[in-house]
Amino acid sequence: MSYEGYKQGRHKSKGGLIRSFVRLEGNIIKEIEFSGDFFLFPESAIETIVQSLKGTEADYDSVLSSVQSVYESGEMTAPGTSAEDFTASIMQAIES
Repeated sequence: MSYEGYKQGRHKSKGGLIRSFVRLEGNIIKEIEFSGDFFLFPESAIETIVQSLKGTEADYDSVLSSVQSVYESGEMTAPGTSAEDFTASIMQAIES
């Protein structure tokens, strides 16, 4: 996938590097993708996080709330990463 037109952020968590690729439309997250060397179980959990963020306002509280809702659902395991780690990566991209 080409990330042309996307802003990029990165954050090193205990569980690995989280890279965020964010495309904004105004102050709204239009598209977002992740890569890195972190682990989430099941693997589909990353898509759940992506879907929770699309259409979210591009500010810290809104992003954190969206990611936390996935973490708190209890349907995934994320060794060494937290909602705050993903938010840090995303906000670095948004603010770049």
